[in-house]
Amino acid sequence: MRIAVTALVTCAGLAACANDPEYIAAPDPLEAGVAGMTGQLTQAKAQLQLPIKTESADDARSRAALAAKLDPIEVPYVRVGDLELEIEWTIQNLDTDDGQAKIEVNGANEFFAYDPSIIVLDPGNKEAPPAPGLAGDIPIDVPAGKAVSGLFTEDQLREASIDLDQITRGNVNPFYATLTVSKNAQSFQPLTPPVAAAPGAEPPKQTPVGDPIPREAFAEMTRIDLVFKPTKHMVLTYDVRVRDLRGIMHELLLAAVTEKPNELETFNPVQYNPTPATPTPRAP
Repeated sequence: MRIAVTALVTCAGLAACANDPEYIAAPDPLEAGVAGMTGQLTQAKAQLQLPIKTESADDARSRAALAAKLDPIEVPYVRVGDLELEIEWTIQNLDTDDGQAKIEVNGANEFFAYDPSIIVLDPGNKEAPPAPGLAGDIPIDVPAGKAVSGLFTEDQLREASIDLDQITRGNVNPFYATLTVSKNAQSFQPLTPPVAAAPGAEPPKQTPVGDPIPREAFAEMTRIDLVFKPTKHMVLTYDVRVRDLRGIMHELLLAAVTEKPNELETFNPVQYNPTPATPTPRAP
């Protein structure tokens, strides 16, 4: 996990520019790391939906023109490159002993939501590792009674957005997607759905299906999901820093949720949960 202090780029003059970051503070802190009813340490989860304006008529026409050019590729409203995201976080250890914490980053775009805790990649293998998160999930040392701060960078969140699209729309194996650097990828190839391995055998290989999805149709993350997993009683506070390169964020940010709800785009992503198909038995 990189802990960093980032200098902000500002613009001359009174007018706002795309490099001016906007800060979205999380509504509530995440508190976890205490023994639950079963004796296991608690974890905490949060979702932060980015306040994106309803698609304008001009944006809809531009998207329709791009969709016609790329047909049959589906083109999202919010695409990679429209927003640059960072997550600033601080963990406060409330315990009298040193501990560790993990922050796992997942999320959703307008098509799919990704939650690795509900995904079983190899249902016939009880020892198979759990599906990975999109970013983070690395132990962070937090001394007793102290606070530690850090940052998920723009590069990390751009990579997470592309991995999310590859895993869901492309059926790319989550381990392959998250372990491969794709932040500068210009396209990705969708694959056939995964097929479970027969007992004692390797799973059948996935094969390319359909046209490659070009970068101009990559879906950007529109919701950030966090999982906080400390080994001691700790509190996580965070905010999301956004550079709105296309001007699609609502100027009221989260206040628009209650004050101008009709001006926000409503996304209904499908929860991604591929169940590998059972392999077809060989003919006798």
